[in-house]
Order: sequence, then C-alpha cells, then structure tokens
Amino acid sequence: MYFNSKKRGFVLLIVLLTISFKCFSTNSLHVFLVANAKENTSNLYPKDSVQAYKSLAITSANLYKPKMASLYLDKYIMHTADFSILDIDVFNKIDNTNEFSELKEKYLPKIDPLDFIYFYIALIGFYIAIVINFTKNSDKIGKRLISIFIIVHAFFILDFVFYSTNYQFKYANTYLMSASVALLYGPLLFFYFKRLTEQYKFRWIDLFHFLPTLILLLFLLPVYSLPFEEKIKVQLGTSEVYSPNDFLFIIFIPKLLSLIIYGFFISKLYLKKQEGQHFKNNSAIVFWKKGIYKMHMFYVFSYLAYGISISGVFFSPNPFLYQSQIIAMSLMVLYVAYMAQVQPAVFSKEVLLSDDSFFSKYQKSGLTKSLSEELKQNLISLLVTQKIYKDNSINLEKLSNVLDTSRHNTSQIINEQFNMNFFELINKFRVDEAISLLKENKLNSLQIIDIAYEVGYNNKVTFNKAFKKETSLTPSQFLKSIENNR
Repeated sequence: MYFNSKKRGFVLLIVLLTISFKCFSTNSLHVFLVANAKENTSNLYPKDSVQAYKSLAITSANLYKPKMASLYLDKYIMHTADFSILDIDVFNKIDNTNEFSELKEKYLPKIDPLDFIYFYIALIGFYIAIVINFTKNSDKIGKRLISIFIIVHAFFILDFVFYSTNYQFKYANTYLMSASVALLYGPLLFFYFKRLTEQYKFRWIDLFHFLPTLILLLFLLPVYSLPFEEKIKVQLGTSEVYSPNDFLFIIFIPKLLSLIIYGFFISKLYLKKQEGQHFKNNSAIVFWKKGIYKMHMFYVFSYLAYGISISGVFFSPNPFLYQSQIIAMSLMVLYVAYMAQVQPAVFSKEVLLSDDSFFSKYQKSGLTKSLSEELKQNLISLLVTQKIYKDNSINLEKLSNVLDTSRHNTSQIINEQFNMNFFELINKFRVDEAISLLKENKLNSLQIIDIAYEVGYNNKVTFNKAFKKETSLTPSQFLKSIENNR
C-alpha cells in the first residue's frame, strides 16, 4: 500500500510537470512582458484615441443612440479599465436602454439572490472548517484533512462570487485567488479516505502528492505580483502580459488531470471491501462515506463536462455547466455542515476503529496472551463441537460460567478473536446451522419454525430477522432458491 502511494505520487508529479513545461516557457516570456506592458499598451492605444472613444460615447448618448454609445463605452473601458464612466450623469438619458443596461451588467458590481446564497454557503464552509477542529475526542489528522478540504471548496465558491458579481474588477487582487489550491482537492480527499478506511499513518514521502500544488503556486506568483491595473486588464482580455488561454494550460488541465487520477484512487478505496473493519454508529459512517464520495464524483464529472464545453470540441460553452460545479461544491459544504451538526461522531476517534482503538477498553485487562488463546480454543470447541448456541437460554453470563471465566474476559475474547459481539457470534453460528439444515431437508420433513427451534431461536420472527441479516434472504426465499437450483 505504501509503495503504491509513493508510485502514484511520482506518476502524478511527472504528468503535471510535463504539462507545465510549456507553461514555464510561456511564463518566462510573460515576466519580461510585465516590465514593458505599459509602454506596449500606450503604443497600441494612444491616449488621444482612447479619449476619442469617450467623446464619441458622450456624443452618441446626447443624440440618444444607445447602441453606438454603448459600443464606444465598451471600447473605452476595455482600454482604460475606467468603470466609473458608467456612473456619470451624461449617460442618464440612455440609462434604461437594453444596450446600456447590458454594459452595466457586464462591468458594474451586482448581486442576485443566487450569488448571495453562494456567498452565504462559502461563509458556512469557513465556519464549519473551524468548528470541526474543536470536535472533542476527534482524530486530529482526519479532521485537519477534511477541514482543509472544505476550506478549499469555500475558497473557490467565494472566488466565483467575486467573479459573478463583478467585484473582481473592484478588488482585482482577488483574481485567481483560489487557483493556488486547485490541485489540493484530490490529494486531500484521497488521504482522508485512506485515514477513514485504513487508519493510514503518513510518511514523509506522501508530501510528493502536494508537490504539484507548490509548482502551480510558483507559476502563479508572477500573476499575483502584477500591478492592480494590469490584473484588471488580464480580466478584460486586453493585457499584453497574459491571455485567457494561458490559464487553460497552467490551471485547468493540471486540475482536471488531478481530479480524474485521484478520483480513480478514491473510488478504489471506497469500493474496496474493508476486512475486519469495525465502526460504532456504523450506519452513520456508511452514510457519511457514501455522501462525500458521490458529491465529489459529481464535482469531478461536472468539471470534466465544463472542460469539454470550453474546448468547443463537442458543444459550445454552457453557463449551466459552469454553475454545476459550483452547485457540486456547495452541496459538499452543506453536507459536511449537516453531518457536523447532526452526526458529529463521524469526525470523532470512533470512526477509526482498528484493532488497537476499537478494543482500547481492554487495555487494562489482566487477560494474558496464553490465557486468551486457551479461552479462544475452549470457546471454539463449545461452538463447533458442543454447539452451545442451540441452547435458547444461552447468554454472556452462562457462556462465561461454562468457560470458567469472567463476563469481561469472555466479551474481550469474542471481540478480539472474532471481531464481533456476543449476539453477533451466536447468531452467526445459528444461521450457519440453519442453512445446513435447510440444504439437507430434501423431503421438507422439517418446517421453518422447526429449524428455528432446532438452532436455538424462541420464535420465527427473530429467526427470520437474523437469517436475512446474514444472507439477505428470508428462510423461505433461501429454501425456494435451493429448490429452483435442483
């Protein structure tokens, strides 16, 4: 398992480094261009020409030509990043026209109900990430992984809100603020699932999984260090330093590859049968794992669909596809918030129940290894040879008396050696015996109720319930399946 994690980390690193090589050469050129951006821009768009757009826009507005006025205003803003021009009084005459309204919608700050909901969910994400870390009796490593995972989601949702409401123009330094953590989704959830399902202990070599994030951050540093005005131009698409396609190589492709690769690893962990794994509140843990897995897969597929759409290979970019990934992230945040409030036990140490943690209540037990082995053999003899489970009055106290030991020792032997409690053990042997009797009952001389009494049950209802739990079939259904196969 350790070797595989190491190997996978190197494979992911090599893939991302290969893809990023092109970006590096492009990035080097951009660093040089930053120093010359202002000079290049001034040469392409002389000050007089830019002011001419403003004058033409004002003239068109006075003549009540909203289409022309909006066209010149758009050109002026693209070259100057001066959004305040939309608020001057001279354009009040065309303020209610569709063309001018579209221009304001494109550049001025706006907030619709959906943006407010996303913003509120982002705040919930940050809040829950903090609350999880104050959970008592919690697994420190697990809660840090899941809390950072949620912070990444909340950070991206907040970034989207700035973009959707045009506040990225007003606060240009927030541009691409979530891109620096774009490659953390997969590794964080992958290691959380390893911690959850295997109680995985981290090694220094695991840091290689986070090396692509560091590399991406180094590529983005020149973008973050751009002047405020230049960041606005990058967003407007008029920058001589960066173009929108640059970020397709630097951010989108590595992130998509990371999501797909780690999505595959997470699926293997989720679908893998965990032998000897024990959970208190098992139904809550199963619900938790299933929910977080499905929502992450929804995000992976929505991001993949979005990537295909922006490539234009099969269909044109669709706003709904972009929204779908935000919805997926929002659902993840709300789901974690819900579980933190309703089922906080999923974040506690009780989630990780390996042999050592599950049986921690027996750490002070006086049961020696030799005595434990002796009691185990005696218990097996009672179950297999003497079939003590057929006694319908059998209980832990009675079994302990037959073994000539305490209830505590008997319970410990059953838990440690058979990975189940007393009732699960007795039901297991009773149902196995019932299966044998049903298979041997060729002439149907025994009724199901007779078999229930024979293996130690007092009534048919309890027998049916225990039988179905072990086999997923009722005794009648099981008997019918035998007859159909003859």
